[in-house]
Amino acid sequence: MSPHTYLSAASALLLHPPSSMRRCWQRGSACLTRLALEQGLRHYWDRVAPSVVDRPMRNQLLVLPTFAGAEAASTARTAWHGLSRAMHHHTYELAPTVAELRGWHQDVTALLPQLELAGPADPKASRPDAPAIQ
Repeated sequence: MSPHTYLSAASALLLHPPSSMRRCWQRGSACLTRLALEQGLRHYWDRVAPSVVDRPMRNQLLVLPTFAGAEAASTARTAWHGLSRAMHHHTYELAPTVAELRGWHQDVTALLPQLELAGPADPKASRPDAPAIQ
């Protein structure tokens, strides 16, 4: 599935949550939005720095400012951490609000085209003779 397909499904859950998902549509929407972000980052790393694709998300987010810029990296990091926190059920916490979900959804929707168009910030990073990130 493409990141945009995940975003469309998340948007549908935000707009018209089915009655069968009465208590879990918020977490479902957060999960789909996070999948869109992760898939978008995977496509970005495949194009820009293939050695980063298989790294844990925390490591990918740490190196993202070097490649995509500070603003895109901050948006990705904030959205990913917020969505990750929202996806996990804690008995003492409420589900994420619709406003939070819409904000993360809008952030990821705005970020994906930036990642699709962006090249590496460091021209050495895309060269075949550039050292791989370990």
